[in-house]
Amino acid sequence: MSKTSSSTESRGPALRAHVGLTKAQIIAAAMDLLDEDGLDKLSLRAVAGRLGVRVNAVAWHVKDKSSLISAVTDAMMAHCVPSPLPEDPEERVRALLTALRTTLRSHRDGARLAREGFSLDQPHQLAFAEAFNTALHATGRTPQAAAWTAWTLVYFTIGLVREEQTPPHRTLCAQAAAADPADFPSLAATIKHLTAESFDDRFAFGVDLILTGHSAAPATAD
Repeated sequence: MSKTSSSTESRGPALRAHVGLTKAQIIAAAMDLLDEDGLDKLSLRAVAGRLGVRVNAVAWHVKDKSSLISAVTDAMMAHCVPSPLPEDPEERVRALLTALRTTLRSHRDGARLAREGFSLDQPHQLAFAEAFNTALHATGRTPQAAAWTAWTLVYFTIGLVREEQTPPHRTLCAQAAAADPADFPSLAATIKHLTAESFDDRFAFGVDLILTGHSAAPATAD
């Protein structure tokens, strides 16, 4: 038996482990696990269990959890650049952010996933970043202003969705609601406006404020 043949036979199980398994199947299984069990329980081992394969079969395509999260994040963002986009650059920014928020909200722990898995070496994330920065440049911003505005808007959106996806009793708003009005009158007067029903309005308000420097007053001004 030749050296090459012997080497191939010795590596047979490792080679056969990934035959027939695709990265798309791995990502689809990971998406299902994310929505069922949350980000904390997402792992190569969990994906392998879902697919009925060995862990090394999954690792052949995604080497570790970080790579898995990055790949799942990219798949999640596949539809974050709607077509057609508005001609007006500010409306284009709003449309892109709305698509991002809708996507993050559609998956369990979507905001956490985006925060941990965003990477500009992934195609769909690159496409979103290019479209978003192009729109901001078209508003007349310098490259630096466009970059910092993009950063502020994206982190605002992720943060708001993160709050929305956090159990109500664990949010800072829920904790602050217990503050004694006699000791914290300003906090007591404002905290009531940070409710589960106000996320859409808060999103629109915040985007306008960051993008234009001002925002229309909400319907309830007291």
